[in-house]
Amino acid sequence: MDAQVKNEVREHIVTTWLNGDSRGFDDTTDLQETGILDSFSTLALVAFIDEKFGVALDPAEINAETFKSVQTIAALVASKKS
Repeated sequence: MDAQVKNEVREHIVTTWLNGDSRGFDDTTDLQETGILDSFSTLALVAFIDEKFGVALDPAEINAETFKSVQTIAALVASKKS
């Protein structure tokens, strides 16, 4: 499940905000530091997670630590699904 979540989230980020160019982007890339996620793209990613995985996130769960990388996002989704 975790690998599937990582793949789906990574693919969504690459196609939505990186114009399909995944060079230099992996599961540990810092999404805020690189400028990939800002407040608007974070909200769009939250909506994607809700729609794709059926996971509703509490506002307190939407923060810089949980949305730091694909890896941390997948861990959050996995924790909500279990």
